[in-house]
Amino acid sequence: MIGAILPGVLAGRASWWAPALVASLTSLLIGTCLVQAFGTDASNSEIQAVLRHEGLRPDHVSTVGVSIAVMIVPVSVIVLAAVSSAAIAATTRDRARWRLAGASPIALAVFVLTQIGVAALGGGILGAFATALVGGRLSELLNGMILPELAGIDVQAAPMALVGAVLVPLLTTLFAAVVPALRGARVPAIRAVRGEDEPRSRHGTGRWMVTGLGLVALLMTVEAVYRHPPGLDNGEALTAGLGLAVLTLGVAGLAARILVPLVVSVVSVVSRLLPVPSPLWPLARDAAVARAHISGSTVVALACGSGILGSITGMARTSEAIARALGSQEEYNLLDTYVICAVIGLLCAVSGACVLALSTGDRRREVAMLRAAGMSPWQVRAGAASEAFLLSASAALIGLAATVVSTALVPRAAAADGLPVRFVLPWVELSVSAVLTVAVLLAALVLPTHRALHASVRASLVSV
Repeated sequence: MIGAILPGVLAGRASWWAPALVASLTSLLIGTCLVQAFGTDASNSEIQAVLRHEGLRPDHVSTVGVSIAVMIVPVSVIVLAAVSSAAIAATTRDRARWRLAGASPIALAVFVLTQIGVAALGGGILGAFATALVGGRLSELLNGMILPELAGIDVQAAPMALVGAVLVPLLTTLFAAVVPALRGARVPAIRAVRGEDEPRSRHGTGRWMVTGLGLVALLMTVEAVYRHPPGLDNGEALTAGLGLAVLTLGVAGLAARILVPLVVSVVSVVSRLLPVPSPLWPLARDAAVARAHISGSTVVALACGSGILGSITGMARTSEAIARALGSQEEYNLLDTYVICAVIGLLCAVSGACVLALSTGDRRREVAMLRAAGMSPWQVRAGAASEAFLLSASAALIGLAATVVSTALVPRAAAADGLPVRFVLPWVELSVSAVLTVAVLLAALVLPTHRALHASVRASLVSV
């Protein structure tokens, strides 16, 4: 039985392009960070000479690459979990055939993990190859942003950086895919034949417990950190704030299938005040809630972009306000901050688009049923756009929560040191992130809807 199934697992399906794509992008980003870290330390005499001349620490530049990599890894776990879940869901009928052929849930989970591991390994190798080609050049650009005197100094891709570019995405993907693979392998074959990964009308007690425990742990952590805020001298408050942001997004990812539908429902109530034809909002709300039940981590993956962007820029602007209060006239350059946020935002946007692209078959059936029910093409397109708005608003709210939790810690720490500084929320950056999130979701939902409108209703209803 194993000999009959394993070749099919290793052969893969078209759905595994998404984990491979996200893994390759993650590999390139982390690989570039490692190239920057390993290529600017004591092994690079030219850079160390410039740093000594400027009176800077030997790790002044290399720590930037390590810091970016550390921020990318937890975000990668969330987005790869979303993409892995969507890719595994796309193999529902394959898993049904394997179950009917006699595969046990554990064996099937191992086979699925093998398949997604092969896809991630291929993406990691591709990303490592891209890192070897352009990683040094990207590192040089980053070094020039950090310190203009470093512009033009070559940075070579160390072998350890290329190894990390292959292994980190692979291990992260496997770690993120374990739970979706085990959950998908337990789906009864009869339900899988019908294309249902799990009942959409209810959630298990375990999921509610995980959600409750995650929220309680988050609240307890926030309360403890805010009660005794860390200091500002060595950046402890900034580090703790970023940790709170990542923890908030991580809890949202664990509780996505319960938390995101609740947020979508709340947003839909507020959205009724907007001048949109009333029959479309209930339809868009139900579609958004149903999609959030299936792939709520998609919204969290997109929220990571706005959450990290808001947290980093919010803390940077609050720190600037503190420096102004202390009498400093130094101009803050947030260019490197925006580079970090753009890198993470690109990863989140690509992963969110990949997850929604994997549900193209479901979108075709949905559009066909709406057309059969008598809806006009304009109404179908408007419903898809309204659904994109609801999901993007939910992602923006989750990102805003991460921003507030992290940024507010900095003025709290300043107040503990006797420096009352107002709370600075980066509305401009959050607005830009919200616009980009809407654009990604519109492209991922409206474009497949537009294509489905030109397909045959009968063919779409029986599409697999």
